Amino acid sequence: MPLRISETEFFCEFSDESKSKLLVAVLYVVLDGFINEDGEKTQEVAALAYGYSGGGMQSDYLFRRDGNNSLWLYSDSSGGEWKGAKTTPKGSHLYTEEAACPEWSDQDAQCQNILEGFWDDYFCIGDDGEVGVHPGSFEENKQSETIAHSEGFDMDHLWDISPITNLTTQYRDPYYENQ
Repeated sequence: MPLRISETEFFCEFSDESKSKLLVAVLYVVLDGFINEDGEKTQEVAALAYGYSGGGMQSDYLFRRDGNNSLWLYSDSSGGEWKGAKTTPKGSHLYTEEAACPEWSDQDAQCQNILEGFWDDYFCIGDDGEVGVHPGSFEENKQSETIAHSEGFDMDHLWDISPITNLTTQYRDPYYENQ
């Protein structure tokens, strides 16, 4: 059964107004019609994330939120297999605890294909060979000189996946910062 896209959302942040260093860019889609291991339809989130990981290196990630098991599955953006899965330890809100990782499925491949279908709309390869943000996408979603995001972007997704990455810029829910 084909998956249906109910939302497409985007966020990016650069280190400064020159936009020479991409701190993070996240494209996610909310997908309806995913069939879980119990045969029930669920709504899932799949995301691509790129960003600076220090030392002039860039990292790339593919994520899927397994809503049925409260997991974030992760891989590099080439996909084909999940490298791991994270869940929240008891009493925590951060996805930092390793969990059993399911096998890559045909539906996971569909999620990846859907995300890749949006790639040229949001991303580009810069002169330096690194992934950048498509200038039109930045301008369309511009919030400041260094940040752009779509109106419906759910920061909870960025806060959830941030500790799973090795990106130098980490995002945390401000609600938990003073607790």
